[in-house]
Amino acid sequence: MTIEEIAALTGATLREGTVSDVIESMTIRPEEAERGDLCFAEDEAGLEIAARSGAAAIVCQRRVPTPVACKSHLLEVEDVPLAALKLAGNLADEERVSLELLMPREITYLKMILKERRSVSPLPKAWKRAFSSMLEAKKPLYVTDDTTFYNALRPQKRAFSERADGYVVSADSLFRTTFKTGKYIYQYKQFPHFHLESLQKAIALCEKYALPYSLDKIGYTKHFRPIFLEGEPSVQEVMKNDKVVILSDNLEDIVLARNYAANVGSWMAKTIVAVPPKTKVEGVKYPTYYRSVDEILELIGSLNYNYLFVYTEDDALAQRIKEFRLQ
Repeated sequence: MTIEEIAALTGATLREGTVSDVIESMTIRPEEAERGDLCFAEDEAGLEIAARSGAAAIVCQRRVPTPVACKSHLLEVEDVPLAALKLAGNLADEERVSLELLMPREITYLKMILKERRSVSPLPKAWKRAFSSMLEAKKPLYVTDDTTFYNALRPQKRAFSERADGYVVSADSLFRTTFKTGKYIYQYKQFPHFHLESLQKAIALCEKYALPYSLDKIGYTKHFRPIFLEGEPSVQEVMKNDKVVILSDNLEDIVLARNYAANVGSWMAKTIVAVPPKTKVEGVKYPTYYRSVDEILELIGSLNYNYLFVYTEDDALAQRIKEFRLQ
């Protein structure tokens, strides 16, 4: 691949140098650059290190000062990580590496139902690791919820949108759902009915790539995790529980669950929504703000409610609540 072709693929402005135009290899770490390499440098220090090494070409930020006596060809871009991923996506095309964009809930259910989880790998969140993963192609399929990374790697492709056939058979509570998918009906599974579409997409992806899966282990997730303070109710009494704390890492699930609890049947549930300071929640005029885990525990112990929704990404909070409940 020529330097001109690399410039075109990365959207770079090429500033000609005086060294060879031949690219022998490439690296994303300036300190590892050698003569004849294509190198990616995020800052002025990295650019200077790569230039001293004799790199044939360096992808760098626009408007970064050029080192004195730099002989390398410079490919100036607005965003070095995204330029690197654009190049990696071109080199590791869809025939070599499959990449699908899913929502976080869909990835969670995909991991849950896969029989062999090693057949699919999450794309790393760090761009250098994502770059290496695509080029090394150790896995036939990667999934990501990072839209920016995905658009750089697969600019002509859209998010995965296929869904397996299925529908909710019974959703008379927030905590248990009976649904049909394929030829089978799954009774009283531990997940809210509004997660069915996410599960259907996970199933569809498994079927598209012929990945063995099972729905036997469907259960609560970090996106919707109820903690029954009065003990988990029977299937017939799931909406009559006195106190339930529901942890969620996204506001959408909280809004959906709260609206459902407010409108189902004739029993009027009292709900409280607890969020970090300055967090806005659609349809909740006066949420309860908390600043620490201790404040959440105080809420659990002191207020009269049926459902306490807590917006949090703290994975350890569930255990803290269970320990508090036993005191």
